[in-house]
Amino acid sequence: MDVKYITPFLDSVKNIMEQFGFEKVERGSIRKKDNMNVDMDTISIVGLVGDVKGNVSYAFSEETAKTIISKMMMGMPVEELDEMARSAMSEFANMITGTAIANLSGIEEVNEVTPTPPSIIYGKEIYMIITPMETLAIDLETDAGKIEVNIGLEM
Repeated sequence: MDVKYITPFLDSVKNIMEQFGFEKVERGSIRKKDNMNVDMDTISIVGLVGDVKGNVSYAFSEETAKTIISKMMMGMPVEELDEMARSAMSEFANMITGTAIANLSGIEEVNEVTPTPPSIIYGKEIYMIITPMETLAIDLETDAGKIEVNIGLEM
């Protein structure tokens, strides 16, 4: 997977997090996985169709999710991942992915990419194989907590 398809997603996470007032968004470890699997508490998954196909997932602990959602809601405390919180998680994934798609459009061979609506999965002790596709998992260390961005794309 060419870095030119990965960078727009990582830059988008940083950009969106900074818009909500987070200051620390640093790249941590990068791992190659044989398939897109996730074992964190809270997962937002967005599919991509068009010139770039595949899935992107944003995974974090429940506490990290609550911290991000609270910032999105202007500091309102988030006690549980209720319907409003899950909606905010979907919007967070939409904002990141939409910004990344806009950045992908600057790549010559990318003319059209359409995201699917996000799927939200949460709960303790989850292990999910999202797609049997080679995936890059990039850890981002933020002042909200760790975010694992999983990118599995075909061009």
